[in-house]
Amino acid sequence: MTARRLRAGVIAAGRGSRLRGGSHALKPLVPVGGRPLIDHVIDSIEDAGASEVCVIINDDSLAVRDHVSSARRRLAVRWIVESTPSSMHSFLRVLETLAEPDDTDPVLISTVDTVAPHGAYRGFVAEAAPMFESGAAEGGRSPAVVLAVTTVDGDDAPLLVRLEGSSGLALGGPAAPSSCATAGYYLVSPLVLREADAARRDGLGALRAFFARLLANGYSIAGVAVPQSIDVDRPVDVDAAEHLLKRVSL
Repeated sequence: MTARRLRAGVIAAGRGSRLRGGSHALKPLVPVGGRPLIDHVIDSIEDAGASEVCVIINDDSLAVRDHVSSARRRLAVRWIVESTPSSMHSFLRVLETLAEPDDTDPVLISTVDTVAPHGAYRGFVAEAAPMFESGAAEGGRSPAVVLAVTTVDGDDAPLLVRLEGSSGLALGGPAAPSSCATAGYYLVSPLVLREADAARRDGLGALRAFFARLLANGYSIAGVAVPQSIDVDRPVDVDAAEHLLKRVSL
């Protein structure tokens, strides 16, 4: 995949009440190491070679758009302003906005609260993107989604995954020595939009439930191991993320 063809999305429509506490700061603008969360994520997406990014924010988060728009970026930034009911709905809205007719090129999508070492997204894309072509070339199935997976950290409700074989994985289940957790960024085929209307109609909410639906309906989901990242959901996670960034910069 070339940088010209890589499009990306950021899910930033959540309220972030656990992280904000009594603060009035919007979650995407919460500083980590002196820079807002959304800057860390867009930096990682730029470094991965994306030519454009679509960011979804809620109706009360226009300050996030103002902040990002005030900076000069190499990639084009598009916006969706919509208070969606769940992470799955935000995920699907971003993918629908970026997908083009008969489009099969995977899209890089990230949550806004992922803090990863420099180069982590780039390395993930370099390893995951060829998987969307190799399956068809070898007569097998290309994955519908490739998850970035990392070691389990202090997240209080991680989506556990178990790597099975060279590229397969199982979602959920009890923790085990082989268990990892999703790192918060993914390469996704637009083909999963075939399930979008039914998932909404059936009342699915969490993104993890949509991934489970894909597996149940015969789609292939793969995992690629990436360096440790921090899912910044609570105030204590800010300290952990800043410690991670300091450690990897040494």
